[in-house]
Amino acid sequence: MNLKTIIHFSIGPIGAAVLSLITLPFVAWFFSVEDVGRLTMLQVVLGLSVSLFSLAMHQAYVREYNEVEDKDALFKLSIIPGLFLLTLITFIILILPFSVSDALFDIDSLLLTFLLVLGIFCSFFINFLAHVIRMQERGLAFSATQIAPKAFLLLFISLILLFNLTAEFSTLMLMNTLAIVFSLLIFAFLTKDNWVPAIGKNIDRDLLKGMLSFSLPLVAGGIAYWGLTTMDRFFLKSLAGFDELGVYALSVSVAGAVSVISSMFSNFWHPILYKWVKNGVEHSRIQRVIDNMTILVAFIWSICGMLSFILPWLLPDEYKAIEYLIVACVSMPLFYMLSQTTGVGIGITRRSKYAMFASLFAFVINAILNYLLIPKYGAGGAALASVIAFFMFFIVRTESSAFLWYSFARGRIYLLMTAYVVVTSFMVLTKANYSNLPVFWGGLFVLTILMFNSRLRETVAFIAKYIRRRS
Repeated sequence: MNLKTIIHFSIGPIGAAVLSLITLPFVAWFFSVEDVGRLTMLQVVLGLSVSLFSLAMHQAYVREYNEVEDKDALFKLSIIPGLFLLTLITFIILILPFSVSDALFDIDSLLLTFLLVLGIFCSFFINFLAHVIRMQERGLAFSATQIAPKAFLLLFISLILLFNLTAEFSTLMLMNTLAIVFSLLIFAFLTKDNWVPAIGKNIDRDLLKGMLSFSLPLVAGGIAYWGLTTMDRFFLKSLAGFDELGVYALSVSVAGAVSVISSMFSNFWHPILYKWVKNGVEHSRIQRVIDNMTILVAFIWSICGMLSFILPWLLPDEYKAIEYLIVACVSMPLFYMLSQTTGVGIGITRRSKYAMFASLFAFVINAILNYLLIPKYGAGGAALASVIAFFMFFIVRTESSAFLWYSFARGRIYLLMTAYVVVTSFMVLTKANYSNLPVFWGGLFVLTILMFNSRLRETVAFIAKYIRRRS
């Protein structure tokens, strides 16, 4: 993968993040907090549906892509099991004597149920078509799969101003579904040379069994991680209501900008890591990456803590809690990104069950803390639960890596991350009503510099040398 291709693939997550940051305040100003919470439930259900009904066959498609000559037949095999299951479950749900829209959105509406089902099916197909484009290394087209839904949603929401539409959830739901449908039409056009021939391909039963044996074990871990990152929305809906959910959801969405960095790092890090391992990487090289990632995580966390007071100025008064919620929400992608380096031993030794155990353990911790904290602290309780759960997720992955591969230095990392978790928890519990909080955040980063002083100087010298060589 050359630099040009890397840039093309990076456009997608960056563009999607920028569009989300533009769209969210727009939605917050025109729709009620409750409707923002309902939109979050919609996005959570769409994400769960893709994770569940795909049966992780898109990962089997990626795994077999370079091994199977008939790529079109492979695509058909990857999509058939999940499509059959999704159709069956949808039919069963629709004939049951209860309203799906009422259960999810507290609104009994046949229109909302229809839009939900349509959105699920379209999202299901988009997921597979995106992986076709990805494996063909069509970086710009792959980026379009991430940007298009956000761009269409922003376009349709802007129609509120042009046509003076009623700002209610049914309108928001319609706009979101239309954005997904239009996106699917574009992706179907971009991949027509793949899925059209695939329709008439024969089914290779042996290959299908092999793909399912590879993908099905991945479903449990995927669902556990999905639950870890989204269960707080369900607890907030049932224990605190859509108003608290709306504020929290907006905080998580804004913090999602940090996830872009995590996503880009993951795309580049694993190919590089396994190339190093194949060539016999030195442990000191991995330690260098871990230390530098710790410094970067501390820097981003401190900056978010010091500048979080700006966000309430950009949003309606109902969202003022975002000032202290955002810092807790940012910790989630930061812990995940850091665990991508400290947990390398799991991938290197191919002991993926430890990664699944980390997700399941954190899932249980998160569920218990959400149940205990949300009734008293509302959205703040959900934020605290997520911070602690992801901290546990990070620790389990790190310790598993050290046990499976080699015992690298991690004591000062734990000490530093514990300090960040404590200050974040203090900020949430006091609702940022403490004038010296910026001093705490600045002090934590100074502590980081002192603890990793030699590594920081080494990295700065390396970057300076690289720049001089390039110039």
